[in-house]
Amino acid sequence: MTIAIVLGAITLLVAGFVLWPIWKNRKQAPPANTTDADPDADASAETATDILGADDEMRHDLAVYRDQLSEIDRDIDRGVLTTEQASAARIEVQRRILNADQRIKKQTQAQPQTKGSNVLRPMVTGLVALFLIGGIGLYLDLGSPTMPDRPIASRGAEINAIRQAQAMDQDTNEVLNRAVSDLSKKLLENPENIQGWELLGASLMALGRPAEAQTAFLEAVKLSGRNGNYLAMYAESLIRADNGQINAIARGALTEAAATDSTDPRIQYYLGLADIQDGNYPAAIDRWIVLANGAPADAGWLPMVVARIQDAARAQGIDIEGRLDVKPSPPMMAGPTEDDVKAAEEMTPEERQEMIASMVNNLAERLETNPDNPEGWARLIRAYSVIGNMDAAQDAFDRATRQFANRVELVTQFTALAEELGLRTN
Repeated sequence: MTIAIVLGAITLLVAGFVLWPIWKNRKQAPPANTTDADPDADASAETATDILGADDEMRHDLAVYRDQLSEIDRDIDRGVLTTEQASAARIEVQRRILNADQRIKKQTQAQPQTKGSNVLRPMVTGLVALFLIGGIGLYLDLGSPTMPDRPIASRGAEINAIRQAQAMDQDTNEVLNRAVSDLSKKLLENPENIQGWELLGASLMALGRPAEAQTAFLEAVKLSGRNGNYLAMYAESLIRADNGQINAIARGALTEAAATDSTDPRIQYYLGLADIQDGNYPAAIDRWIVLANGAPADAGWLPMVVARIQDAARAQGIDIEGRLDVKPSPPMMAGPTEDDVKAAEEMTPEERQEMIASMVNNLAERLETNPDNPEGWARLIRAYSVIGNMDAAQDAFDRATRQFANRVELVTQFTALAEELGLRTN
């Protein structure tokens, strides 16, 4: 709540700085003339206002000209000038006064007009008040004045987690960049290595460089005899490079891939997106329902496809009741509970190592029963590395890459993890 009060005070102070010069100038502005006043008096007031607004030189000239008019009258009284001479001199002086008066009026007109300022001041004041009231309203609607402060010192764990995630992302990118460099060199020596082209394209896609990945996947398509899986990879790189748009080349590659025996889910998913782009929502929903109903329960992409189906059906008012038959996902492998952590802290180093080894063995046994679990394999590889059993880690990596050989994105992730841990990747 304290921070809200401080911020409110700062806001009012800034508003005061904005409004003070505007209203201060209004107080200093000369009063407007009334229409009922004497015309001569109005002219005198206007002339006086103009003189006050002119520079010193013009005011001095006007004073001199007035003195000259008075001097002409005195010269007539003394008999120095005749009436004709005095009239000519008076006309000349009046001409000079008119010229000076015109210069003064031009200078006054070039200055900011008080009338316009009088209109602007209420507008500025109203806008400032509107922003203040709107800000207060938004805070009352969205703010939480009763929420306690969260000083930096109390957020150490959160900040460290963010930093670790950023460091992991940076490390992953470095590993992928090294993999791209190594693969490029190897492919120069052996351009017929289809797996090398596949891994190169997947690494470039993971780095967010789909336009470069197109070349690698296209080589894999040619070397494989236009295999459907590689056609799907090539089409995906085209789509991502075109900001999600499915152009004619990508559509042709997907259509060709759909005619093969490939079961890559990207084929039907992106063909469904192509139907959406054409405005054919029923066809896309039909295609995606078939894809979702035939998917493994633990497929990582399944929730996304189901969400797409539901969004499209809701937007178009299409009834999909009873058409989706998605199997429930198997339970996640549970990690250690808080009680397990506390118990481990009270163990001797030998007991703790034995407990960790038991947990790793249990994880390995569960993967024997359910090997189609990429997250579990990644955890097992890292766990073996932590306990120093690098041979077991190498074996787990080899088995994981064989298990998911047809899913190049997972192979790439396993390869990056293996290189990070110092395992062999070829």
